[in-house]
Amino acid sequence: MLNTIVLIRTDSFDKALVALADLIRYGGMEIRGKPRIIPPALSDWAFEKIVGEKPKKKYRAHVVAQIDLPPAKAIGRLREIHPPAHIVVIPPGSNVHRELLRMWGTFEVLKGFHRPRKSVKGVENEE
Repeated sequence: MLNTIVLIRTDSFDKALVALADLIRYGGMEIRGKPRIIPPALSDWAFEKIVGEKPKKKYRAHVVAQIDLPPAKAIGRLREIHPPAHIVVIPPGSNVHRELLRMWGTFEVLKGFHRPRKSVKGVENEE
């Protein structure tokens, strides 16, 4: 099964990191792999294809991450948690999803992202 992709558009990479942590902590989502930074033009293209209109606001930080939930469930949880970023859910099977996966290996890994540990307290897992 393909993972749903979330596109995070915000003013700084710090806010993107907070939004990712919120998806895990409050949205109950699991981030698969490492979130990646994408070019603003690609982010705008993906936004337009999924939302159906041109972005009204320009953002400086554009991040994609793969999550473990189906699109409808992810959208429902996003409505409940209000992360500090604009987040677009990109469903598997869409042209945007296929294009992002095709280019995934070329995107820079977002530095500073650490998923909450599910291990013994005081013992950190090495990645």
